[in-house]
Amino acid sequence: MQLSREDWIKAGLRKLAHSGIDAVRVEVLARELKISKGSFYHHFQDRSDLLESMIDYWEEYATRNIIDELEVQSSPSLERILKVSFAPNEENKQIEFAIYAWAKRSPELSIRIAEIENQRISYVAKLYEQRGLKPSAALSRAKLAYLVYLGWMTRFEAKADFDMESTLNILLNA
Repeated sequence: MQLSREDWIKAGLRKLAHSGIDAVRVEVLARELKISKGSFYHHFQDRSDLLESMIDYWEEYATRNIIDELEVQSSPSLERILKVSFAPNEENKQIEFAIYAWAKRSPELSIRIAEIENQRISYVAKLYEQRGLKPSAALSRAKLAYLVYLGWMTRFEAKADFDMESTLNILLNA
């Protein structure tokens, strides 16, 4: 059985989400995928290459693809991006939460996360501007929405009793 580069990346992200960065090891992933380590080295130079690829994949999947998908619509919607962001997709939230936990231990990743956050915040600010807010107010509102998202994400697994519908209404209409 031949695994693709993406198979290894997804396995790494799943392991990260469930067990943390220290558990993302070539031997562990190979055992879980029931394949030899040789398959890994066909796609990656080393573990660092896999880890970098995991972040690239996550950025593409969880930021760029969402923005690109909204941009091809006739009218990108602030409501739609907020609903996508706050959707109860447990696996995606676990991955994102684990990436943030990893970033606490990695200054390089923290810088990369800040760049990704800026992409997200800038896009949401653009959507607030389309709703009539001045650029400075739109940026402030986008930062607030992002901070709400981060807070919600940290409490997601705890199944905290947050009324996200009301929260989204505030972010959309305040």
